[in-house]
Amino acid sequence: MSAWNDFVKKIYHEGHNKDKSYSFRQALKDASARKSEMGKSETVMVVKSKKARTSRKSRKSSKRSKKSKTHRRRK
Repeated sequence: MSAWNDFVKKIYHEGHNKDKSYSFRQALKDASARKSEMGKSETVMVVKSKKARTSRKSRKSSKRSKKSKTHRRRK
């Protein structure tokens, strides 16, 4: 999750605890108004790093054994 998403989620939970009809849409609006507070979080949130993904095509090509030119038949 990005820092913005975490911040909006925090705002939503604060609002929802006070008022059960508080919506995520309202949390987005409130978070936008309070974005100056975003870096000043009381709790430290750990963001997991995304694993590098390789495409299926690149994985297949890396698994294939590549024959050198000397193994080809000469005419």
